[in-house]
Amino acid sequence: MLGNVALTMLTLLLLLGGVAVGWLVAARALDLSRRSARHWSLSCAVGAAALALMLMRGSAPDWLALLAANTLAAGALLLMRRGVLHFLRQPLRDKEALAVLAATIVAQLGCSLLPPALAGPLRVFVACTAMAWVLMRCATQSYPALKREFGDRQAFLLVAPQVAGVALFTLRGFIGLLPGTPPLQALPADTPLNVASSLLILVLALLLHGHLAVMVLLRLVRKLRHLSQRDALTGLYNRAEWNRQLEAQHRWLGRFGEPFGVLMIDIDHFKKINDTLGHAAGDAVLLTAAQVLMASARDVDVVGRLGGEEFGVLLPRTEQMAVRRAAERLRQLLCDAETTWRGKQIKLTVSIGAALCTDADESPQHVLERADHALYQAKNTGRNRTVVARLAS
Repeated sequence: MLGNVALTMLTLLLLLGGVAVGWLVAARALDLSRRSARHWSLSCAVGAAALALMLMRGSAPDWLALLAANTLAAGALLLMRRGVLHFLRQPLRDKEALAVLAATIVAQLGCSLLPPALAGPLRVFVACTAMAWVLMRCATQSYPALKREFGDRQAFLLVAPQVAGVALFTLRGFIGLLPGTPPLQALPADTPLNVASSLLILVLALLLHGHLAVMVLLRLVRKLRHLSQRDALTGLYNRAEWNRQLEAQHRWLGRFGEPFGVLMIDIDHFKKINDTLGHAAGDAVLLTAAQVLMASARDVDVVGRLGGEEFGVLLPRTEQMAVRRAAERLRQLLCDAETTWRGKQIKLTVSIGAALCTDADESPQHVLERADHALYQAKNTGRNRTVVARLAS
């Protein structure tokens, strides 16, 4: 009959088998990084194999039930780490991983030459040290990338299970070497320490794969948010998000009294480009215009594609003459830009309508209407020019 430790280990084995299948399914269903998902799935399979060998201790040869099982356990964590590093586009550190595996094997072989009373605790120490080292390196290598992608708080929470694993394996590795402690027995022996360790390892496995799932979901949420805010062709803010930014700037004006400018930019004779050269050429022109606007905008400026060939630029913390200068500078840069399409040079000009908002009582919609009316004037008075709307009365 299986003891408490063995039952816990068997539960973890079955759990890892299910998670292994789950990662493979998720890779297809959610279009994850398939390479990372395969690593995590293989990590679960290798971990399950290690547990199966541990459960055979007492009936299988020591080299299989002890040396191979401990090496596979370390290998499972190395595979998990490699998947994390690949997911975060970090160096994979394969030489380091092979060195850890080789050192684990050599150290365990050395333990087999010692008296049994000393070999057992040292073998546990070697295996736990290897696993603690892998988790520590995973945390230190992944944290900077997680911080860049998700921010300080999320990065800390994502590496917390790995740090907890370092503490768990370090404690288990050293506790058998402390003087005066009862002889440490390897899993799945039913001792109070092993019962606690097996339960904690079960919880750790849940936390580790839970943190992987959260990491994937956070990236999916960021991707969905990006898609909801950005124009698919140019990568600029779409009209809805640009309007939200405009409303936020208007609230800032009401709170701090800082005026802002709005530029409405329209590519002249864009329909002619589409009709004569095709829509692909028109898309190339739109991309050129978007790149010029993004390259020349200030960090605080907000650039968006408002639809068709029309772009919007939000200019925080500005005044009337600065709005005109910014509009003229952008108009000239766009006129100087060229798009090469199938060997043909496409020159473009733009008309710009500008408006400055200094009064918090003026609605964002009314600011847009003034800028749009100025754009209408620029196009009706010859195009390739800037018209600045009068301040709202």
